[in-house]
Amino acid sequence: MLHRRTFLQMGALSSAASLSLASGAQAQGGTSGAGAGTSSGTAFSPAEKSGLAVALGGGAAKAFAHIPVLEAFDELGIKPDELAGTSMGAILGSLYAGGMAAVEIRAYVIELFAKRRPLLRRLFLDSGRPISSLFNLTRPAIIDPLVLFEAVLPCSFPKSFSDLQIPLKIVATNFHGQSQVVLNEGPLLPAVAASSALPVLLTPVRINGSVLIDGGFVNPTPFDVLDPGFKTIGVDVTGTDFVDDGKLPSALETWIGSFSITLHSLVTEKLKRKSPDLLIEPPVGTFSTMDFFKIENILTSVDASKDRFKRQIAELMEDH
Repeated sequence: MLHRRTFLQMGALSSAASLSLASGAQAQGGTSGAGAGTSSGTAFSPAEKSGLAVALGGGAAKAFAHIPVLEAFDELGIKPDELAGTSMGAILGSLYAGGMAAVEIRAYVIELFAKRRPLLRRLFLDSGRPISSLFNLTRPAIIDPLVLFEAVLPCSFPKSFSDLQIPLKIVATNFHGQSQVVLNEGPLLPAVAASSALPVLLTPVRINGSVLIDGGFVNPTPFDVLDPGFKTIGVDVTGTDFVDDGKLPSALETWIGSFSITLHSLVTEKLKRKSPDLLIEPPVGTFSTMDFFKIENILTSVDASKDRFKRQIAELMEDH
């Protein structure tokens, strides 16, 4: 059996890495099938582009690094014209597209994850739900992502893609089709949950007849689904600086590390054939995808690079 502390950390991971439900499936109800929603073959030079589109990648707790990047946009007075997100990037992208300022997102997630007690209170005491509604070992995964995200997301979380202030594309994986699904219409919470439904931890989400799981398996940093007519920024948090301490990793560490390796390999191979106009890689390699309760350390680490992010963004937008 899992140690109680590890189990709670896994639950926190789900609340962050899996804040994504399914809101659509192949070519039905406002969703796109494999490869759909990706950019067309039209090539634009930076000088020909106008506006800005931003992709926020998945990475569970490491994706908290998106917050200082979003703060850089706000401090520069730049509002993206389009967002895309995978897994935790879809969660944070939904909050930002829904109208929350980046500093408000920071305050919200710090309150949620800085200590375990507030998170557990939101999950059970405030919601009034029994623990069995969230954790159930008879399901295909331990945690129901819909129940989880309803409990931890703000009450103001938009109900539909149509309620967003910035157009958003959310990437999930069609389990049986073994393909990418891009969600951009319909209920928002299921789409976010689907994009973050990490196998074993979070139950897959069925939308319009299709079973959807974490989008990181097909497109961890989805800059290629952005409108190619915009200047594009990809924020990738999949990099990991593994350190060999002489000990063999535990079963859980091996599982987490293997997932991180897979995500980073996918991004590396994709960059060989296509790149965003600006790729931002926040310094989060020393953190684990499970480090949700180290959120303040993650943010502090990335905050030191915020001025550099602002310079890079400003230079991109000034490029004519």
